[in-house]
Amino acid sequence: MTIAAPDMDVGPDEDVTPLFDRFVFVQSRRGYRFGIDAVLLARHVLAGPHGPGLEVGAGSGVVSVLLAGWGFAGPLTAIEIQPAMADRARRNAAANGVADRVAVIRADARDPAALPAGARFARIFSNPPFFKAGSGRANPDPERATARHEKTLDMDALLDLVRDRLAPDGVASVLYPAAREGEVLARASARPLSVVRVVPAIPAPGAEAEVVLLDLVHGRGRVCVHDGPVPMQGR
Repeated sequence: MTIAAPDMDVGPDEDVTPLFDRFVFVQSRRGYRFGIDAVLLARHVLAGPHGPGLEVGAGSGVVSVLLAGWGFAGPLTAIEIQPAMADRARRNAAANGVADRVAVIRADARDPAALPAGARFARIFSNPPFFKAGSGRANPDPERATARHEKTLDMDALLDLVRDRLAPDGVASVLYPAAREGEVLARASARPLSVVRVVPAIPAPGAEAEVVLLDLVHGRGRVCVHDGPVPMQGR
């Protein structure tokens, strides 16, 4: 469902999507559009420890805006490489009244200069590109292709950022296809990071998990808890 929002700055190739009868989000009509993954990640992060947070690959800012609107305790920084997406994230933060709590940075998260030197975050979270570069069919739309395939942010780069920017006692939360869970565990251990919690998300009762939410902390060999599944619903 989309709505018109005359009080918002909406481009001719954009529309506005309402969420939970409270939030509104500008997004591209033909480019990348957020889905239930963003809601799952926001709810997961909200239920964990709070503190200064960093969203990596923020897209149109949905996760950070939801968190700020739901009362997440801590300033949020949202970093996004695509200029049009970062611009939407800024407008969405303003439209939902949380611009004072969500700082949007248009930059490559892999660039050490993108964030203040020495800055560490109690929470890092990301809904990163799901698919490896060169795998499957590339989307012809550049915005969707960058959001879906690891063209600019692969798993190694994301985990390096977690290692370098997560506070010593912080928690990072990432969302990946269930088929890549083992890959996350192996690559995290090499940093060294530990996956301490795995939450599968299922489309229907009894179905196989499509995606998993994984919590990471510093150190190797920590106990990993596998929680029961959560439903992929909530819009």
